Amino acid sequence: MEGTGYGKAILIGEHFVVHGARGIGIGIPRKTTVTVAKAPSLKFLFECGDLLKEASRRILRKVAGNTDYEISMESELPASAGMGWSASYSVALASAAGKAAGRQLTRKEVAEIAFEGEKVFHGNPSGIDNTLAAFGGVMLFRKGKGAEPLKVGGKFHFVIANSGKKGPTKELVGMVAKVKETRPTLFGRMMEEEERMVDEAITALGAGDAEKLGGLMERNHALLVELGLSTPIIDEIRKTALENGALGAKITGAGGGGCVLILAPDGNKAREIAERLGKYGAFDFTVSS
Repeated sequence: MEGTGYGKAILIGEHFVVHGARGIGIGIPRKTTVTVAKAPSLKFLFECGDLLKEASRRILRKVAGNTDYEISMESELPASAGMGWSASYSVALASAAGKAAGRQLTRKEVAEIAFEGEKVFHGNPSGIDNTLAAFGGVMLFRKGKGAEPLKVGGKFHFVIANSGKKGPTKELVGMVAKVKETRPTLFGRMMEEEERMVDEAITALGAGDAEKLGGLMERNHALLVELGLSTPIIDEIRKTALENGALGAKITGAGGGGCVLILAPDGNKAREIAERLGKYGAFDFTVSS
C-alpha cells in the first residue's frame, strides 16, 4: 500500500509558532512516497538512522498496533533543508499504514498520527509541517489550535533555493528557546512583531498583493537574522534573488542552513531567478486560490 506526503515552506512564523505565535505555511509540489507491506518484523528497504526508525515505530503502532511491516521510500525533498521532509515522510507512512491496516483515515487523522513521528524528529514541533504535508494549500496555524485555510486573492510566484547545508532543527529550536529564557523582553517584542506580520500577510494574500507580501518576508527574515539563524550562503542566495527582481526572500524552516523562500513578481521572473540560482537546486512554483 502506498501513501504520499507533500513538502512545505513557512511564509511567516518559523520558530515563533513553537512558542505560541500564529504562522502561515504553504504546501509545495514536491513529495515523499512511502510503500508498506505486511512482514514478519519491521524492515526498511532504504538506509535510515535511529530517529527515523523510532518515528516509524511510533506511527505504525498508532495506526496498526504493531510494527510488522516492510517499508520503502522515495522522496523529492532533501532532508534537514526546511522543506518538511520528516513531516512528508511521516504523513506518507501514516497514510500507507492506514491502508495496509484496513483503516479509512481522514487527512486530519493522518496529520495527527504523523505528529507523533515529528515529536521524535524535532522534540517540540509546532505541528504546522505535518498539517501542510497532509493538506497542502495555504494555512494559518497556531500550535495546539490546528490550522485553517486562508483566502488567496491571486497568483503568487515563488522560488525555493537550497543552501546545501543541513540545518539541525532540534538544536536550533533549543537555541531559540534559550533566547526566550535569557532575553524575555527581546523575545516578547519579536513575538508581537510576528503577530502583526501575520495579520498583514493575511490581508496581502487575500488582496493578491505580492509587493506587500514580499516586504513582510523581508521583515520576517530580519527577525530570524537577529536570532542568529542565517548563514553566508543564505545571505548570498538572498542577494542574488533580490538583485534579479525578487520582492522578498527569507529563510524557510529552522535556519542554520536549509532553504530560502523567494517571492517573484510574476512567473517569468520566478523562472529567471530559479535559473540564476540553479547551482542551489532552485525551482519555481505558483500558489493560488
